Amino acid sequence: MSGGQLRRNGQRPLYEGVHREQVLREQQSRGERPAARHCWVQAPDGPDLWPGVVVAWVRGPAGWRGRVVYVVPGDDPVLVEAWVEAEHLRPVTGR
Repeated sequence: MSGGQLRRNGQRPLYEGVHREQVLREQQSRGERPAARHCWVQAPDGPDLWPGVVVAWVRGPAGWRGRVVYVVPGDDPVLVEAWVEAEHLRPVTGR
């Protein structure tokens, strides 16, 4: 069975869960946060929140920063990829 496929009973193979846990432990040991989380990005000059996805985390001397891909809506929406300070990121709730 190749990686990423579901078994006939609809469950993922056990090794996929084990691998995911190993990756999370390695990230935490390096001072990283788990990536690929939906978020809201606060506009730098106001209260607006834009939808985004955190794809990486890094901890620096000033605190956590997330590498985020987000959309600035409007008549001509803009897709932005940038490092953003953690205080400008909000989790998406209501899962």
